[in-house]
Amino acid sequence: MVRIVAGTAKGMTIRVPKSARPTPDLVREAIFSTLGHRGYLDETDVLDLFAGSGAFGLEAASRGARSVTAVDAGREAATIIASNARKAGLDVHVVQSKVRTFLDSSATRYDVIFLDPPYAMTNSEIAPVLEAAVPHLVDDGILLLERDKHAGEPSWPEGIEVDDRRSWGDTVIWTALHADYRRNLRA
Repeated sequence: MVRIVAGTAKGMTIRVPKSARPTPDLVREAIFSTLGHRGYLDETDVLDLFAGSGAFGLEAASRGARSVTAVDAGREAATIIASNARKAGLDVHVVQSKVRTFLDSSATRYDVIFLDPPYAMTNSEIAPVLEAAVPHLVDDGILLLERDKHAGEPSWPEGIEVDDRRSWGDTVIWTALHADYRRNLRA
């Protein structure tokens, strides 16, 4: 059972498409704790790629994101995300599209970009998606990538640096920032 952990829709159970592998509640709670600590919750624009059930985007909307866009290629996923958003009373823009097609056709920039590609995708398949996502990240934005811990570190696009790596069971979350912004944080 997947539920929204906190915010206006706290405790609401959400439906999950058969093909989805939602981020566990514990992991989402840890991610959002970090995002809150860094100031990435209130009044931010969030992009949830390979959205599945939309759990990440719904959680962001529940916790005060200004806008949330959830992108998934699957019809079932898009329908379920929209249904979950309506049930929770949350404003989530749902786009049924392949992630690369969406990224290549949009000029919108986001404060938080979360990618949760199928674990079967290889790092070489993910690399061009990361490359396409970078222009959509605001200068002080944060990019989060969920992977199977056995997949190893992906190739990061030029100008992006890993800021953190955390794992829970078989799940690892990579956190990356624009290199210039990360350097300014350390200074």
